[in-house]
Amino acid sequence: MSVSTHVVALRPTELEPAVQALAAEPDLCVLAGGTELMVLANAGRLRPRGFLLIDRIPELRGVWFSEQEVIIGAATTCADLTHPDLRAVLPALAQAARAIGSAALRTRATLGGNLASGKRLGGGPAPLPGRDLLTALIALGAVAVCRTRDKWRQVPVADLYARDGGAQLLPGELITALRLPLGTGQQGFMKIGTRGGPGRPVLTLALVVDPSTRQVACAVGGHGPVPARVDHAGQWLQAHVDWEAGAIPDPGTYQTFARLVAEGLLAPLTAGPAGASTSRIPEEYRRKAAEVCARRALVRALPPSGWLEQVKQYQIKAELMRARTAVERAERGLPQTPPVPGPISGPVNVPGLGALGARTDITIPSQGGGRA
Repeated sequence: MSVSTHVVALRPTELEPAVQALAAEPDLCVLAGGTELMVLANAGRLRPRGFLLIDRIPELRGVWFSEQEVIIGAATTCADLTHPDLRAVLPALAQAARAIGSAALRTRATLGGNLASGKRLGGGPAPLPGRDLLTALIALGAVAVCRTRDKWRQVPVADLYARDGGAQLLPGELITALRLPLGTGQQGFMKIGTRGGPGRPVLTLALVVDPSTRQVACAVGGHGPVPARVDHAGQWLQAHVDWEAGAIPDPGTYQTFARLVAEGLLAPLTAGPAGASTSRIPEEYRRKAAEVCARRALVRALPPSGWLEQVKQYQIKAELMRARTAVERAERGLPQTPPVPGPISGPVNVPGLGALGARTDITIPSQGGGRA
């Protein structure tokens, strides 16, 4: 007979009390959607001292547009990421979010939770998480905004992880938002899995093209702990595109680019164990999958018939989103300032229980108990 354990859960309604509480007790387990952590806790594989629930902090959820970037709160759900408005300007991220789990799970799973899932820096072993969003974010050049009680830290998402896949978050640090450059071109995401929906990926691929800067970024994941950019393939492609005419003169460019992407899987920095359900996939199959996905993604992003009209439509949509988002946030009374660096006062005393909002008890089974 299993014995249940009660742990304290704090649920602040503002960002400042949340970071203060985390600074006072860095061992608190940050919980947003709970799609990973509560499964581990109910299975007896996670024994937290307490939970810090951030799902009711409005500053951490939503999208902010500026002239040069899109800022997305860390508590924004995967379902929110698939909204048509966001899909119009960040289709790769929306497609990656759509590939995560079931529709019900996407209403709870969050952007920050997907990035912080799995092994922590200095922690013990943990199952390799299905970070489908990470592949798209690395290709998009996203920057993670992290906050402690005393300072902000901004780090490219590609540099947020150790080689073993552990998220390198400092003690008491909370991911508050993601900053993504607002490009002017096409992008896309592809996933091949052992089964649809929640299955572990055999391979994920994201391609981002920005005609305004004449740059191409490609990232490949699913084959190791952390997705990796295939920079040499993107750099080669940049020199084989007629950016003025909006065309690729040589049809063989598509296949050559795809082959370069597949060869990138052999690079030392991409080496590492795959997920439990895909570790036995032959490497030859995985490389062939990368080649096929890369060729299809490039044909969709830069079709032989040209793409200049697509770029114009993308720019129109981005301008519309900037104007609409500001008005809608004001009408709904949502925070107008995103959770990114700004003036920070000196250390403040840790607030009392009242400032932290609701406090409750979460019941989890003892070690070895079944799921609740």
